[in-house]
Amino acid sequence: MADAFFLPEEPGPAGARFTSTALTRGPWDNRFQHGGPPAALLAGALDAWGEDASDWFLSRLSVELLRPVPLAPVEVRVRADKLGRTVQRLTAELWAADRLVLAAVGLRMRRRDLGDPGRSEVPASCWPEPADCPPLHFDFFRHEVGYHRAIELRLAHGAWGTTPIGVWTRPTVPLVAGRPTSAVERLVILADAQSGMGVPLDPQRWSFVNPDMHVFFGRDPVGDWLGFDIESTSGGHGSGLAQSAVRDARGVVARSIQTLVVGPRPG
Repeated sequence: MADAFFLPEEPGPAGARFTSTALTRGPWDNRFQHGGPPAALLAGALDAWGEDASDWFLSRLSVELLRPVPLAPVEVRVRADKLGRTVQRLTAELWAADRLVLAAVGLRMRRRDLGDPGRSEVPASCWPEPADCPPLHFDFFRHEVGYHRAIELRLAHGAWGTTPIGVWTRPTVPLVAGRPTSAVERLVILADAQSGMGVPLDPQRWSFVNPDMHVFFGRDPVGDWLGFDIESTSGGHGSGLAQSAVRDARGVVARSIQTLVVGPRPG
């Protein structure tokens, strides 16, 4: 089994290239990736873009999953849409076999040291430590090897199959082999799984694929573990919604939301 979601390749003429490993495989079709790892590639590229990247904070990420992402080589391309003095808008694209499969818009704000002008933390309910929480496992993947083998889940509150539910989680492998996974990348790897951690319906009978994902960051995440306080719903008309308050050891750090395409799961 691979020890990363992606392996780096030599850069192509338009951007960075990666080989997708079997750990990117999603739950609905063995030919295609889970949305988390490829979305995290785009998030990391947006966060690290430019020579002065450390001067900027990625405050919002909006990902459009345009097509299923195949288990194949992929290429990341980034362009600047609007570069202001305090706010930047960038677009990142993921290409596979000359087809655009994912697109992401990042809103970056210039970092400024304001000291402590007021309350900087969103209060979060007290959760038990991850080590004190029972393990949780995805059981609806079609293949033995996939995304579910590369993350660890711990149940903080609630019960599997219902929401609200609280889940501590962390990736157990790097996003890209040979380099550290950034805090932004780590959160996005996991955020796309919120509807699988807090399911709106029985995943053995129903599929709920998200065509988009949006993450709003309040500050830089800290620590390895991230907690998702999840509410998922199905509207009964073929669509649904999954949303989370995302916390780390300091409190709520981000908000994440997905719209869902809901339908009977193919046999």
